[in-house]
This record gives sequence, C-alpha cells and structure tokens, in this order.
Amino acid sequence: MTRRSSEGAGLPAVPAGEAHGPASGDILDLRGLWLVLRRRGGMVAATVCLVLAITVMTLALIEPRYSATAVVLIDPRQQRVISAEAVLSGIGSDAAAVESQVEVIESSTLALRVIAREKLEGDPEFAERGFLLRLLEQVSVGRHSPVHDEADFRRAAVLDALRERMQVKRRGRTYVLEISVVSQSAQKAARLANAVADEYVAGQLAAKYRATERASQWLGGRLEALREQVYGAERAVEHYKAEHNLVSVGSGDNLLEQQIAEISQQMILARARTAEARAKFAQIREAASAGVGEPGIAEALGSLVVTNLRTQFAEAARRTAELGARYGSQHPSVTAARAQVDDLQRQIDAELARILAGVRNEYEVAVGREASLEASLAELKKEAARWGESTVRLRELEREAMALRSVYEQFLTRSKETLEQESLQIADAEIVAPAIVPTRPSYPRTGLVLAVACAGSILAGLSLAFALEHLDVGFRSIGQVEACLGLPCLGVLPVVQERPRPMPLAPQAAGRDASRSWLWSANRPADALMRILVEQPLSAFAEAVRKVRVGLRSVEGGGVRVLVVVSALPGEGKSTIAANLALALKVAGERVVLVDGDLRNPALTRVLAPHAEQGLIEVLRGEQPLDAILMEDKATGLTFLPTVRTGAVADAAELVETHHFDAVLERLRLAFDRVIVDAAPLLPVVDSRAIISRVDGALLVVEWGRIDPAAAQAAIRTLAADADRVIGAVLSKVTTEGYRYCCGIGSADGGA
Repeated sequence: MTRRSSEGAGLPAVPAGEAHGPASGDILDLRGLWLVLRRRGGMVAATVCLVLAITVMTLALIEPRYSATAVVLIDPRQQRVISAEAVLSGIGSDAAAVESQVEVIESSTLALRVIAREKLEGDPEFAERGFLLRLLEQVSVGRHSPVHDEADFRRAAVLDALRERMQVKRRGRTYVLEISVVSQSAQKAARLANAVADEYVAGQLAAKYRATERASQWLGGRLEALREQVYGAERAVEHYKAEHNLVSVGSGDNLLEQQIAEISQQMILARARTAEARAKFAQIREAASAGVGEPGIAEALGSLVVTNLRTQFAEAARRTAELGARYGSQHPSVTAARAQVDDLQRQIDAELARILAGVRNEYEVAVGREASLEASLAELKKEAARWGESTVRLRELEREAMALRSVYEQFLTRSKETLEQESLQIADAEIVAPAIVPTRPSYPRTGLVLAVACAGSILAGLSLAFALEHLDVGFRSIGQVEACLGLPCLGVLPVVQERPRPMPLAPQAAGRDASRSWLWSANRPADALMRILVEQPLSAFAEAVRKVRVGLRSVEGGGVRVLVVVSALPGEGKSTIAANLALALKVAGERVVLVDGDLRNPALTRVLAPHAEQGLIEVLRGEQPLDAILMEDKATGLTFLPTVRTGAVADAAELVETHHFDAVLERLRLAFDRVIVDAAPLLPVVDSRAIISRVDGALLVVEWGRIDPAAAQAAIRTLAADADRVIGAVLSKVTTEGYRYCCGIGSADGGA
C-alpha cells in the first residue's frame, strides 16, 4: 500500500521524520533544540527574570563585609648566629609542620590575646549575642554565679565571632600563610588581620624565651649537684690509690703492668733466639756426621773457610784422579796428591769441630736465658694477680669519676650557651605583607553572585523547559506523526474560531418535500464545527479539509470508497473531520453518504439530526428498512445515516459483526460514490475494529498536543492484521502559533 503525506491548510508542513523536540538519534539535533527553546523561551525568560529579581533584592538587604589579608612566611631554615643548638628548635620543613601552624593561628589562645589587645568585648559587631546564645544563657542559669556566667558567655560570644570571621590557609605547597579577617568595617578588618599576625609572631618569640629561661634555671640547679658529685668521686679515687700503693707510670698503666709487658717482649725474643740456635746446632751436627763428601755442608754451615777448603779438596781430589789415571797409583806424584787430599780433609774436620763447639755453646746460653726470663715472668704474674683485685675497684672508681666529670662538663657548657641565647631569640615566621584597608567589599560579591544567579537561572529555565518538553507526550508535527505511527499525514486541521451564523432550521427525512437544510438545524456550538466547509469555505480549516480530500484520492489511486474515520480516544475531533470531509467530497461532485457508526456515542446524530427517532441500530436489527432511515440535505445534497441510542447498547459489537452490517455497507457502496463512516474510538471499545475489517480503508485522527503517541500506537496495534487498512492520519485541533513554534515555521499560509 502506497502512502503519501499531505499538508494542512494554514499550517505549512515540515520535513518528514522531524519530531517536535530534540531527536533521539545519535547525532545532536540542533534544530530540534532550537525549536524547544522557541516553544519554551517565554518560560525560560520568566525563570531568569524571577531568579535575578530575587537575587537583586537579596543583595540589597545583605550588609556588605570587607576582608583584609596579612601574609606570613614560615621560615624552616635554622638561623645559626651562634654554634650552640637552640633550646626550642625550628618549626620544621614538612607539610604537617606548616599545617600545624595554621591550627596554632586559629587556636582559642591566640584569638583571646587578639580580643584583649583590640578590646573586642566592647565592640558591638563581636559582642552582640544572637538568639541561640541568649537561649543558652537562660538554660545555663543556676550552674554558676550570674556574674561569672555573664562574663563567660560574653567572652565565648566574642571568641566565636572572631574565629568565625577569621580564616587561615596555606598557599598551595609553599611556606606562606594567609590570615584573612572579615568585618563590617574595612579599617577594622585590616587592623584585626595585622593584630592576628603580630600576636602569632610575638607568641613564637615568647614561647622561645620562656623555654630558654626554664632550661637555664633547670641547668643551674643541676650544675651544683653535679659539681659535688664529681668532687666526691675524684677524692675517692685518690684515697684508694694511696691506701693500696697503686703507682701509675702514665697512660693509665701501673709499674707492675709495665714490667710484665717488657719481660714478655724479652721472653718472645729469647725463645726466638733459642729456636734459631737449636736449629743451627742440629744442622751443623748432621753436616759433621755426613763427612766432607756431603755436597751441601758448606752451604749448611755458612762458613767461608769451610767453603774454601771444600773447593781446594775437590780440586786436589780431581788432580789425584787424573794423575792416577795417567801414571798409576804407585807413582810419586799420585802419592803426593793423596797426601794433599788427606791434609785438606783434616783441616775441614778441625774447622767443623770448632764451629760445632761454638754453636753448642751459643745454644746452651740461649736456653739458659729463656729459662731465666720464664722464671721472672712467672713471679711477676703472681704479683700482678695479687694487685688485680685492688685495681678492679680502682677502675670502677675511675669510670664513675670520669662519667660524672663528662656529664658535668656538658651541663656546664650547655648552661653557658643557654644564658647567651636568652638575649637572642629569632622568630621562625615573619610578616611579609601586612594587611591593607580593602577598597571594596568582599561579601557579597555582587558581580559573581549575579553571574552565578544568571547562569543558574538560565540552566534552571532550560532544565525546566526540557523537562516539560519531555513530559509533553503529544504530537506536535507532521514529521512526528509519520515517524511514530508509520502513516502518511494527510492533513493538519487548525482549531476553528466561533463566528456568527444564521438561525438554524428543522431537518426533514430524505424524500420529503422540504426546502430547508438539516445541517443548520442545531442551535449549539458543536453544530458549527460540523458545517465549517459550507459556512466558512475560505477558512484555513476548510482549505485543510480539501487537502485531506486530495490526499485521500491520491491513496491507492482513489480506490478507497468506504472510509471509516477513527481515533484512539474520544474527543480528538473525528466526528467533525468526518462531517466536513463528507461535505468536501460532496462539493467536489461526488455522491456521498455520511454514516454515524458510533453505536455507543452517536455525536454526529446529536448535532446533525437531533430529532431523529430511528437509525442504524434499527436497520441492523431488521426493524426498519435502510431507505426509511436515510436523511438528505436539500441545500448540499449530502445524505446522512443517523444512529439513535435510546439506552445502553450492549450488543453494539455483535450488531457490527452481523451480515446485516455487511449488507448495509454493500447497499451504500452501490448507491453512493463515497461512504464516510464515523466510528467509535479504538481503545475504549471494540466496535471500530469490526468496522475497519469490512471497509476499504481507515483514517486515524490524532489530536495535536494531547494524545499520547503510545496511545496512538496501541490503537493501531489493536487492529492486528487489519492495521494495513489504516491509509493515513490527520492531525487535528492544531493552534497556528503553536505549530509554527513546534516546526520552526516563520508564518502560516492562512489564518483559522
């Protein structure tokens, strides 16, 4: 089924698919947002004006206050005027130390000093007590004396007022502190800020002076006691030495210990010499027993004489061997050579004997010296053991005296340094920027408050506008109808303004001899809506109905001969549209019959034929023929089939589903070019569902700005398989100005 949209007269259409608010797609619909602002701009402006007016009045009533700030620098460096360490060290360089100074400045102790210095207890700005404080006074009466209570409450009130108006903060991660005080007077604010800074610096100096003074007094008292203790300990040491005859030779050692040390050194040397002599004696004795032929004897003895004799002996032996080989053993030369060899052997043996005797004597002397030293050392050790018991107690007395002397010297040095520090105290903070008198109030900040109020009011107005837009679920444009329902919008019908009309005339049944039109019969406001097309043919509403007629003919090539006009809910204007659409088709030259198919609430019959006594219900029940019920308007030639409801029609749905209703529609189809049926709403009752299944097409009427799109969708879903028979929709009761704002149209084609 081909569907095409149409435009309503006097209300230009917008592009298909456009809703009345911001689009729900992924891309931001700036035009949709602009349309929302156009529709709700008045409310946003009213919200902004209201908030700004309240803000201005509030600012006018608020008493201005001034804020002055003094800047204090915390110096973590240790100033070393003298080498001695201060009694009260510096503040420190970590963040916690700096934050601790903030708490010190905000403390009650410092605030009370400022109150006393500036005499704030007599200042009305600080001494005035509020209602809660006065109530607290009344509750606390009886616990203390009245005078005491009055003074305490006044002091507490001033203290709370000052601390409430004072703020101390650290600049980022620096060592700079800002001390700000707020007051009703600019001069007072600067004076109080400087007073707080001065009291803080003075408090640091006073704390250091008090700490140094207390340390000096304590050190002085301790020195007297330590001096007596040192004197008594040293006297005990000297008395013990004299009593036990303990003589010291210097460096903390006594004479006996020095002798033992010397003999021990000599003993070590004697043992070394004895070992050396013993080894040498054993070596020479082994060499002598080995004989002259031993190769290493000269080297073992270390004697040049033996070495020379050994050389001569070797040369003589070699020469004797050569002569014996040459002349024989009996030759005189060989005999002489042997005699020389024997003589050299005797000389070597004699030299070895002499050397051995000397080494033996040296060895015996070394052994004797070692034995003597061992005896002396043993005797000294016995003596030292006897003296050791006495020196243990001596060392204990000396250590005690030395410890007391060391403590006394330290206390004496520190006492002298502390006395010097009393006259030199340097604060760890300094005022780098005293507070100056402010030239403009810090509270309220009119410009900032107005800017925030303006921005907040705009945001609140926009939020309210978009919230109302979100809550406004009604249809606002052709694009929204087509996007939501999937139907072409065949027209947009504006709201009709009442105009004067001729006096109504009585209706006649079709076929009777009557010259007056039944369309003018009802003397009620509703009847004017049913005949706008003929009463106001040049109106925007009449033009919109004619466009619906054109759109209706374009659907399926004009093949929709039996058309039912329905709506989702009652009161959406379907009866008015059905009557005027029938008139438009009649004026166009078609034979048209208008059927009031709402068996439960026949609105058309009440307006167009209020005097009818029988209608469609009687035809369907077989009580009256169709021709006797049809009514015809002589002026326009429009035929009308009324429905008269004399009571509750319980079987309305069953009457529509009978073959009698099919027969009525078939007879009307044959007798007329177009059959327009005004049916009941879809959601409250089921009558219209049965009618739509028996006609060529249906036209859905939706009221502009009222009907919930979900209700319209639910109405179409109730048709189930017959939903395709709905050929289009009509947007009714549209206000021209509202439609322009919803769709962003500058002007309408005409007025209603």
